Amino acid sequence: QTITRRYTEEAVKFLHEHKGQRFFLYLPHTAIHFPLYPGKEFHTKSANGLVGDWIEEVDWSVGRVLDTLRELRLDDNTLVVFTSDNGGTPRSINLPLRGHKGSTWEGGMRVCTIAWWPGKIPAATETDEITTMMDFLPTFAALAGVEVSADRIDGGNIWPLMAGIHDARSPHKVFYYFKG
Repeated sequence: QTITRRYTEEAVKFLHEHKGQRFFLYLPHTAIHFPLYPGKEFHTKSANGLVGDWIEEVDWSVGRVLDTLRELRLDDNTLVVFTSDNGGTPRSINLPLRGHKGSTWEGGMRVCTIAWWPGKIPAATETDEITTMMDFLPTFAALAGVEVSADRIDGGNIWPLMAGIHDARSPHKVFYYFKG
């Protein structure tokens, strides 16, 4: 029941140790996957049961990382992306989308993504354009000034969408997916 706290402590430690360098911090929480084990200080905190309790704990964790970026004055030079690899499980509420994790309905494939970079991503920026996790590598590479070979990478640069550039479009003309 301490895994989320331990991940968070290691992430904060990493930020302190690398504050003077370029860094990439990847923090993939195991929360809120089954079995549900929120930390003791979050147990029964939410009105939405164990799932809600663990979501509260992940929210605390993300807040702690963002607070550390601000404290170390790294926030204006750090892109933070918060996303999920799939929609919620059948225990979750994915409305108004149909389906859940493991399905090709929108409730299984479509997830909210939050990108935060003060001074670079305007507040309230949003898009309905189709993007995928595959787009992060070419986007991060472009931001770092690195060219990626289009014949070896399936994703595309979505920075114009993230930056709220007017009339920005998805790098994907179509996006096919199939669960066999």
